[in-house]
Amino acid sequence: MTPVNRYTLYVLISALAGAAGMILTEILLRFWTVPALAIAIPANFIGGLFVLMGAAAQGTRGWSGWPVSDWLRLLAAATATFALGFLLLYEAVDLIGSSKATLLGRLEVIFVVGLAVIFLGETWTGRHWLAGGLALVGAIFVSFDLHAFDLRFGLGELLALLAVFAFSVGIVLLKTLVDRHDGQLVTGFGLLLGAAMLTLFGLLDGIAVDAVRDAGWWAALVLLVRGLLLGISWVTYNVAMKTLGASRCSVLFLSVAFFTVLLQLVIDALAPVLGLRVPDNLFTALLGGVIIGASVLLIHREK
Repeated sequence: MTPVNRYTLYVLISALAGAAGMILTEILLRFWTVPALAIAIPANFIGGLFVLMGAAAQGTRGWSGWPVSDWLRLLAAATATFALGFLLLYEAVDLIGSSKATLLGRLEVIFVVGLAVIFLGETWTGRHWLAGGLALVGAIFVSFDLHAFDLRFGLGELLALLAVFAFSVGIVLLKTLVDRHDGQLVTGFGLLLGAAMLTLFGLLDGIAVDAVRDAGWWAALVLLVRGLLLGISWVTYNVAMKTLGASRCSVLFLSVAFFTVLLQLVIDALAPVLGLRVPDNLFTALLGGVIIGASVLLIHREK
């Protein structure tokens, strides 16, 4: 297998793990009523430790030589992505379901391009304007109720878009770190710093421990798996991004929307008691996801 094919497979694994993790998050939120914070903090710790243990087993070293500026950049990226972004995303999943939250999340690339224009001086071409318009149309379709023939843009959709923006800020910061340092170390320390930031904000206060304990051992097991999937999803993406580039990875990662909707439909059919929120407007939601995907392809199409 060529390096390009291998890292392409990494991104697809990242998308599948991310989709499965989103479904488990929705199950924890809706079936066991575990608060979003009680999922975000333990999952970050589990995922971060898992990635760092894997790095240590491979003999990966070099973090001690990082300059202070890189640690500060990683702290800012972790706060945006692994703390604020996760918290907003989990709250959105609780309100609108994992499928719609994931489909709206595909707007992430548009935000990344916008931040690159502002902070990196990249040119905003006519193709970018067209792609941005397509992305907005796609977001409208995701929130469109075909049966009621109206648009529904509530708190859940707003939180999903805020999460997208937070992730975009973090990705722009992480990209510069992944280019200079090992992707496993960047991911592992980033996840741990994200969990630590949430804890330092005073948001934990025993809620996570109590909520998981009250939910039972099955919920704790699901949370453990969710943390492992979180680590797998982010580390495979970051490692692949160093070789394939951010543009190619973002296009390949669009498959997360397909994986999420597919897994949600299958699990809901097998276990409807879990209460997964399958989109009522499934056709228009999928159509919106396709349109958003087309906008990303348009942005990153080679000249």
